[in-house]
Amino acid sequence: MQKGIDKLTRILEGLISLYLLVMLSLVVLLVLLRYVFNQGIVGANEFVTILFVYSTAIGAALGVGRGDHIQIRFLVDRLPPSARSAIDVVGLLLIVLLNAVMLWYSVNWIAVTGSYVMPSTQLARACVQLSVPAGCGLAVVYCVVRVGREWRKPWKG
Repeated sequence: MQKGIDKLTRILEGLISLYLLVMLSLVVLLVLLRYVFNQGIVGANEFVTILFVYSTAIGAALGVGRGDHIQIRFLVDRLPPSARSAIDVVGLLLIVLLNAVMLWYSVNWIAVTGSYVMPSTQLARACVQLSVPAGCGLAVVYCVVRVGREWRKPWKG
C-alpha cells in the first residue's frame, strides 16, 4: 500500500511541477505579447487560472498527506506518545470529515452549475469545479493512510 501512495505522490508532484512550468511560461509569454507586440492569446488567462486552481487543490492534499498543514503542537508535543497519537488520529479524522462533506456537496454544486460556460475558453465550468472533489478526495485518501500509520505505530515498538 505504501508503495502505491508513494507512486501517487510522485505522480501528483510531477503534475504540479508541470502545471507550474506551464503557468510560468504562459504568464511570461502573455506579458511579452501584451507589452511588446500589443497582442494576446484568447483564453490563456482562464487557462492559467484553471492550472492554478488544480495545483492548489492537489498541493493541499499533498500537504495533508505529509503533515505539512498548519498545526500548533505546543501542548500536544508535551503529552505521552500514545496521547499524541490519539490526538493526531482525531485531527486526521476531522480533516477526513471536512473533506468528505466538501466532496459530497461539491458533486451537487457541479451538477447544478457545471454546465455554465467560461467566457473566453468556452469550456464548461465543471472543468474547474472538478478540482474541488479531486482535491478533497485525495486529502481523504492521504488522511486515511496516515490514520492507518498512526494505529500501527504502538504495535511496532
